[in-house]
Amino acid sequence: MQRFRQIKIFIFTYFIAAVLALTALPPSYVKAGQSAEADKSPAADVIRKFNAALLESMKRAKELGYSGRYNLLSPVIKDSFALPFMASISVGRYWKTLDKKEESQLLEAYTQWTIATYAGRFDDYSGERFDLVSESKPVQGTVTVVSKLIESNNEEVDFYYKLRKIEGRWRIVDIQLSGVSQLALTRSQFLSVIKDKCFDGLISMLKDKIKSFSGRKNGS
Repeated sequence: MQRFRQIKIFIFTYFIAAVLALTALPPSYVKAGQSAEADKSPAADVIRKFNAALLESMKRAKELGYSGRYNLLSPVIKDSFALPFMASISVGRYWKTLDKKEESQLLEAYTQWTIATYAGRFDDYSGERFDLVSESKPVQGTVTVVSKLIESNNEEVDFYYKLRKIEGRWRIVDIQLSGVSQLALTRSQFLSVIKDKCFDGLISMLKDKIKSFSGRKNGS
């Protein structure tokens, strides 16, 4: 139960990824576990590998510590998520005002923050498992893969992963929970910080959040 609550808080508070246009039309789903085509899907395979890394992080949490979990998840997250796309969407119209140095700063901080969040939150294991539930047919170039986290007490939480083909590969561009886009939440938070504290304030905020995860005693 505690893990279930932590995951819901984590999803609503921290992560975010996509544009409302990505979900403008209702997807048509096929059962991933019952369709040979879905089982072979490159998009679904992205989520399988990501789930496997999260589960390993949870199972080996104390053995690895925070830095070990960070190193374990880093290559998988970089390979699974469209981080440059997500970072640019998160700052909205301000993206066009950034110079190359600022773009690089934002992408580095956004990437580290993303990895740190997962490494910091997926820090224990009590019998959870992930099941791949379904995959939609493409809608406006976007596929939705639904993955279920099942608690040891059979509590469940559904993750709706939005994936698009970027540079020829399927990558996660958003995660939704209860119809709420994480990227939309992040965008709202980032724009508020930029408005009040400018770009440097946003970078400082991200660095502070990264430090808060790396400095946690529990699972460190």
